[in-house]
Amino acid sequence: MKTLIYIINVLLLMSCGEERVYTTGSYGTLKSFTEKQHYVDHKTSETYISGDLSFGLHMQDDSSFDDTKTIASLHIHRNATGKFYNYYYGLGASLGAYRFKEGYKNLARKDKKASFYNVNFKSGINYTYTRPKIDYRFLGVEVAYNNEFGDYQKKIADLAKVNDPELIVVNQKSFFTYHLFSEYVFKLSSEEALTVGFYAGGLIGIKETDMFDGDNAFRGFTVGVRLKKHSLNFIYELGQNEIRSAKLGLTYQL
Repeated sequence: MKTLIYIINVLLLMSCGEERVYTTGSYGTLKSFTEKQHYVDHKTSETYISGDLSFGLHMQDDSSFDDTKTIASLHIHRNATGKFYNYYYGLGASLGAYRFKEGYKNLARKDKKASFYNVNFKSGINYTYTRPKIDYRFLGVEVAYNNEFGDYQKKIADLAKVNDPELIVVNQKSFFTYHLFSEYVFKLSSEEALTVGFYAGGLIGIKETDMFDGDNAFRGFTVGVRLKKHSLNFIYELGQNEIRSAKLGLTYQL
C-alpha cells in the first residue's frame, strides 16, 4: 500500500512539473576534508584539527529559485600513514542556517532562517601506491555517522505533515553514509603537497522509496594544499535535485 501511494505521488509530481523538496540540512555537504601526511620513508601518525565554512544551494520549483544554507564546522581526526595505506578516524560538529527563499503557508516564512546542528563521526582507509614524487591513493572508503537537530528539523517535520503532492520532505535526522574516493598527492617536499581527489557515495540503510527521486547518492571533488603544518582545502559536492555546496577550510597539524 505504501508503495502504491508513493507511485501515485510521483506521477502527480511528474504531471505538475514543479515541486518543493526539503531534506536534512546536512545533505549536499556531507564530505569533510581529511588531511593525510604523505609517505616519505617510514610510518607516521599525526593529529589534525580543522575548520570550514560551507555555502549551499537547494533547488526549488524546477530551478525557479534556490533556498540557501551556510554551515560552519569544526573537526579533529587522527591519521596513520604507511607505505601502502592511510587510515584515519575523527569527530566533528557543525552549526548551520537554512534560509527559505520563498514562504510556504504559515510553516515557513519568506527569507527567514532556521538553524540546525550536526554532530558526526568518520573513519576511513585507502590503498596507496607510493612513488618518489606522487602518492596514488587509488581506492579508499569512508563511513560516517551524522546526527542533526535544531529548529530547521522542527520546521521540516511540520512540513512533512502537510498533505500536498507538490511538497516532498526527506527528513533523515540520524543516518550513516559511505563514499568511495580516489586521491592523487603531488609531493612538493617532505612536509608539503598538493592533493586532488574525487568521491561518490550514498546514505546507508535508507530505502529508495524514502528518497524524493529514488536515489540518495552524492558526489564531488576535493583540492588541498599543505604547507608544513597548515593546509588550505576546497570541496565541491552535488547531491540529488541539484542540492549542492562549496566548502572552504583550513587545517592545522597538532
